Amino acid sequence: MVTIKEIAARAGVSTATVSNVLHGNLKKVSPATVEKVRKLIDEMGYVQAQGPHAVQKGGSHLVAVIVQYQIGVESSLLTDPFYGVVIGVIEKELQKHGYYMLFYSSRNVNSIFKMVMGWNVDGVIAVTFSDIDCEKLCQMTKKPLIAIDCHPSGRTLKSGVPNIGLDDHMGGYLMTRHLMKQGYQSIYVCGYRHYGIDAVRWNGAQQAVEEDNGDCKLNMIELGLNLEEREKTYREILRQIPFRCKTALFFTADILAMEANYFFTKNGVKIPEDVGLAGFDDNTEAIGFSILRLTTVRQDFPAKGRLAVEELVKAIEDPAYKMHSHLLPVSLVLRDSV
Repeated sequence: MVTIKEIAARAGVSTATVSNVLHGNLKKVSPATVEKVRKLIDEMGYVQAQGPHAVQKGGSHLVAVIVQYQIGVESSLLTDPFYGVVIGVIEKELQKHGYYMLFYSSRNVNSIFKMVMGWNVDGVIAVTFSDIDCEKLCQMTKKPLIAIDCHPSGRTLKSGVPNIGLDDHMGGYLMTRHLMKQGYQSIYVCGYRHYGIDAVRWNGAQQAVEEDNGDCKLNMIELGLNLEEREKTYREILRQIPFRCKTALFFTADILAMEANYFFTKNGVKIPEDVGLAGFDDNTEAIGFSILRLTTVRQDFPAKGRLAVEELVKAIEDPAYKMHSHLLPVSLVLRDSV
């Protein structure tokens, strides 16, 4: 295995200089020397040891990317297109800045806390946590932390953990208003559960109906956190078809809308003739190869990952930097499913 001493001898510099280049401490190293050392590192195949070294010493260049998930994951969390895209972008952007990603996911928030505290990470990106847990983790680690899609708990918090989020309320509002304009008299908002991000989208739908002052009936359906629970709910909906009035199902995620579409069409239901379907995300991985052209709410998955890394790296490299929250916009994508 190639050592720092061997690289230093080939470059004609001290081992301290090579170490500074490896760890990004470049203030006292000339650009020409940095380029020369980095070229030799690549040519000689040097691999920097992490693990215990990263735990024991400062400046590990490790960033913990942690996910608390509630959905029923039948195989891997990363098969969900949202997580797959966002985490892929985070890893790519961290590499550009010379950082390593330490990834961990669990339903159990305490196991996540334990993992993060066991490593000397330079910063944390917390994906789909509650604001309470984000605040607690920030206080525990004393390291820069930024959230992606941090969902409200209903409590008033003091820390104000920065969050890269989405205007979920507006998304629910815009889609519901569009469905009413299309003549739907009954709309069911279908989500995993009636809290977190799903609840915010539901609140937007409620606002649209309240402002309309019409006869549209709005209801929330909790589909459940695993496939067995959701299929049971789909069967209950199926028994109501044909509906007494023009009805649409507005799913809080495209992946749910496509799952329901498969179930309904398999059982002879015509979309949108028998029931309208709408989604949320404009998730090309979920809808790209489907015959159904899904009307949905578009969000920018990659932007969440890029902004989170951009803000976190600034805070790691400049302790005086105050990270900013970002609320990304949404837009309607009108297709043929309603």
